[in-house]
Amino acid sequence: YKLETNEPCGAEALVRWKHPEWGMVSPGEFIPVFEQNGLIVQLDYYMWESVCKLLSKWYKTQDNVFPVSVNISRISMYNPMIVEQIDGLTEKYGIPKRLLELEITESAYMSNPDLMKDTIKKFRDKGFVILMDDFGSGYSSFGMLQNYNFDIMKIDMSFVRQIETNTKTRSIIRFIIEMAHTMEIKIIAEGAETKEQVEFLRDNGCDYIQGYYFSRPISKEELMDRYEGGE
Repeated sequence: YKLETNEPCGAEALVRWKHPEWGMVSPGEFIPVFEQNGLIVQLDYYMWESVCKLLSKWYKTQDNVFPVSVNISRISMYNPMIVEQIDGLTEKYGIPKRLLELEITESAYMSNPDLMKDTIKKFRDKGFVILMDDFGSGYSSFGMLQNYNFDIMKIDMSFVRQIETNTKTRSIIRFIIEMAHTMEIKIIAEGAETKEQVEFLRDNGCDYIQGYYFSRPISKEELMDRYEGGE
């Protein structure tokens, strides 16, 4: 949600597993397993293509289409053809590159900095929007800003949750927002759940909010119904 207008301006596609016997399985349970056995690569591609299909349908039938972001796992970033794969999906489904935003988490940068820098440049040269996910969750966040070019930074929810209780956290968030804007980087605050959190972020120039305060996670069908009148 855009804080200036309190209106929806984007979404993040997240996977959930509806198991026939176990019911809803949290990604916190199966994603680490998929990362260990290599299935995360197939899951990544499934999610990218699913979002491209959704955006294509939306783009062809609606006037107001906002971007949807997808996550790229650390393992997928090692694929030498990843730029061609994702670029090929946007071409196949006839959607502008700007509508498929790419989120890369901090841990991916730490393993092979040169590879990450080169891959991010290729994506941005193609016209994709790059988001740094979970900013502040690790030790190298600030160091990465001098070596990589991003369009959007997502402040990790662990900071947002402390806004009401920790004065140092509030100072850090103010600094992050000011620093990002100086570098012409937009800010998304993750995990905003209370009026106090949202008001603090708005007062200090945060651009976007993601979290339960404005919306719980919803299905893609509900997304279309809510914002575009459905099918």
